[in-house]
Amino acid sequence: MKISQLQINNFRSVKTIDIKLPQICALIGPNNAGKSNILLAIQRVLGREWISVSAFDEDDVYGRDVTANISIALSFDPPIQYSKFKEADSVDIVTLSFEYTHYKIGSQKGQRRLEQKCFDAKGKPPSVLAKAPKKGEQHKYEQLYNTPSEVRGKIPLIYVGTNRSLKDHLPGARYSLLRQLFEDINQNLHDPSQTIKVKQSDDNELDVSRVKHFQNLMKSAMALLRTDSFNKLETMIKRNALRQLGFDPDTDTEKLDFFFSPFDTMDFYKSLDMRVREGDFTISATELGEGIQNAIVLSILQAFEERRKQGAIILIEEPEMFLHPQMQRSLYKTLREIGKTNQVIYTTHSPHFVTIPNYHEILLVRKSDSSTYVKSSDLPTDEKRREKLIKEFDTERNELFFASRLLLVEGDTEKLALPEYAKRMKLDLDRQGATIIEVGGKRNLMEFAKISISFGIPTGILYDEDSSDISDKKEEQEYNNSLDALKKTDDSVKTWRFSKKYEDHLRKALGEEKYQALCQKYSGFKKPTHARLIASEEGSPIPEPLEDVLYWLANKIKRKV
Repeated sequence: MKISQLQINNFRSVKTIDIKLPQICALIGPNNAGKSNILLAIQRVLGREWISVSAFDEDDVYGRDVTANISIALSFDPPIQYSKFKEADSVDIVTLSFEYTHYKIGSQKGQRRLEQKCFDAKGKPPSVLAKAPKKGEQHKYEQLYNTPSEVRGKIPLIYVGTNRSLKDHLPGARYSLLRQLFEDINQNLHDPSQTIKVKQSDDNELDVSRVKHFQNLMKSAMALLRTDSFNKLETMIKRNALRQLGFDPDTDTEKLDFFFSPFDTMDFYKSLDMRVREGDFTISATELGEGIQNAIVLSILQAFEERRKQGAIILIEEPEMFLHPQMQRSLYKTLREIGKTNQVIYTTHSPHFVTIPNYHEILLVRKSDSSTYVKSSDLPTDEKRREKLIKEFDTERNELFFASRLLLVEGDTEKLALPEYAKRMKLDLDRQGATIIEVGGKRNLMEFAKISISFGIPTGILYDEDSSDISDKKEEQEYNNSLDALKKTDDSVKTWRFSKKYEDHLRKALGEEKYQALCQKYSGFKKPTHARLIASEEGSPIPEPLEDVLYWLANKIKRKV
């Protein structure tokens, strides 16, 4: 099961969004753009056993507008199956809708209320049997306007927030990773094949079901716990309850009895704590530092993947927290494995948790002057394009999704030289959120540009007019023209050409004598480093058109001389 479509109106920073959610979905954006609010909207309506009007307050309403209503609608694929009665056929529930609204009439007019609705594929309330079917009776149907708790109960939701408190992920937490895993373990425990040998006498052992043996042990434990004080308390409660219900506590105890009972097996699992032993010292893991608790939570997530759990919707805030780059890459692989059979939706600031070949899994979250909005790519994807991108991608190139402005260059020479010129021009590209990506050759410029442009990222392209990458000059001229044509279709796209190559422009800007002197000075370095060191030379001219390129990249107006 997965959420295929999400609609949010008037929730926190979101005025309105309507987005499709892929099986694996990365929400990327700057701080305070609204990424967490999107996850929170889902968690608010699905991540609690009972949802009521108290799940929201006026601070959750967009702009704190007391007249506005919050609405959150989630569509599911496949639909949720619901049957009001065991004997009845199930109906498809495609969409669940939650609205934090007002009473329109009556004594409570103007007060807040929560409306929960469900809809079929046609956007109408599904029709269900009005009462249990009986043989010979004509079936009567009614529309299902509310959302039964059993429907929401069929949506296993797991939420891992930025607060990596282990107690929120132990079996006692209703929507936790371990709860899901131990429910499977408990189901397996009740399998008749689960037996244990119990000693009956010195020379006799008997196969007994594990559940039965557990129940016997619990009875023994209760017998041990039943002190005189325990029994007196139980008797007091029983006698008072009988009186309250109109029974005689002396003569009617057989009609209605009250007593304390020990755990059943799942209750026992839910009571488990995780302990840590170091030497002779033992402590609850919930009392350890944030870094260790985070490691345990993520290890539970990895165990979830190894158990091949299916059908859950997993929401994760910043999975990269507290992790070194190597562990980030490892966890990303885990999320991708989990995402094969579960939906995984997460926020991230790390390029280790996205890849260019899977650009269709990425949603860019931005905030305008008024509201959060989301941008996805409309660029078609196919296996050929994906395989080409797999060959070219690396973590540095994944940074393009995090850029406020992006400059694509052919190789390392420009990538290393341009930041040095920017320093000399007193332009802080990092502060502006600008990124320079080398694409591994001129032929790759178009592919990378199509992806970034499809996300609405302001994109600049700097290329050599005469490149060694393309030997056929007619083909290269057509390719150059197609790069230049990109800026005609989108005002946020810019292109610049070196009429020959970067080195020719550098030679022209410096003059032959100065160029040869600097080449001699840095002769022991490879070409890209050589270009960077020359660019760092204070007072040396900056080749055309790099000043224009860097002012655009830093989103600055070029100073007039």
